[in-house]
Formats: sequence, C-alpha cells, structure tokens
Amino acid sequence: MIRRAALLLLLVLAGCSGKDDELRPYAVVRRADVWQAVITDSDRGRLSRLAEAWEQARADLAEAGADISSLGALADDRAVADPAFPAAGTYQCRSVQLGWRQGTPRTPPPLQAGTWAPGKLVADGILLRFDPAPGPQQYLGTLYPDVDRLIFLGTLRLAGDMGRLRYGEDAQRDQLGVLQAVAPGQWRIALPWPRWTARLVLIEIRAA
Repeated sequence: MIRRAALLLLLVLAGCSGKDDELRPYAVVRRADVWQAVITDSDRGRLSRLAEAWEQARADLAEAGADISSLGALADDRAVADPAFPAAGTYQCRSVQLGWRQGTPRTPPPLQAGTWAPGKLVADGILLRFDPAPGPQQYLGTLYPDVDRLIFLGTLRLAGDMGRLRYGEDAQRDQLGVLQAVAPGQWRIALPWPRWTARLVLIEIRAA
C-alpha cells in the first residue's frame, strides 16, 4: 500500500511537470526512499544479492589467479566511514568487470579494466544523473539518496543506439547499483549481476 501511494504521488507530479526529463518528478520528493518506489521487483532481488556478487566475483578471480591488488581500495567491498558523496561536476571514470557471467564460457579474462574517460554528474534537486563519455557500453542513470549510499537505477546504452531509454522501459537494458566512497575523491558504483557480462561491474569515479 505504501509503495502504491508513493508511485501514485510520483505519477501525479510527473503529470504536473510537463517536462520530458525523468528526474524532475522525483526531485521535489525529498525523501531517501524515493528509489524504493522506482525500482522494479526483479532488480530489487538483484540488489539484495550484492554481497553474493562480490563473493562469486572474487572466487572467479582466485580460480583464474588474477591479481586485483592494482585496483587498491576499489576492490574492497567495505565502505568508507562518514563518506562524502560526489557533487555535480566533471570526473574521470572507467568501468572494471569482475568475474564471469553465469552460464557463459569462461574464456575471457575475469578481470577487465576499461580506459579512463570524462564523465559528468548532473544535479537535479536532491538527485544526480550519471552521464559517462560515449563508448561501446554506457551505463546511464540516476543516483538516489539512501542513508550512507546512493542507489543507481539506469540503463545500458550501446554504441550506435539512438536516444536514451528510461529505467524500466526495457528489462534487458535496466541496470542497478550502489555508489559508495572508497577513498577521498574516489567513488565506485557496484553493479551486481549486470546484464550480459561479468558477475560484477565497478564504475570507478575520481575527481578530475
């Protein structure tokens, strides 16, 4: 009942906004549980298995003898105490894939780090929108406050795609994750069980 009421409120606000930006309806609802009314049921299950994704990704890396020491604090699933969330601005970002996707051949390396590229965090009320640089795979989405972390709900855009899907429009493109601080001026979005690849994808964000 609570979730239905929250969704109804969001729909009313969306109808009143008259804008096509999916962030605007939620920005005026100043509660840390807004994402609870937005997340799909299937993604709620994926989010609850975040610790399992970390565990299995580490098991894959150990099996392959992959060295993750070069990742430093990025590969530590413990969050920094009293974190400072990133503000709107331009950052350096990269994605790191950990582990093998369940049910796929274990032929690619279980540790794959992408190249650094500019990315933006755009403010909209209490929310942030994550816009990475163009590339083969772009994780686009919104970051919602949730006590000592931010919840990422977004989509995957592939090279050559036109436009931008909204979260919830295509379950095969929907992505979710958790943003936490790992060091001063350094954050990560951990995406458990992402579509199509790896056990865990880490989006590393650093001050430019």
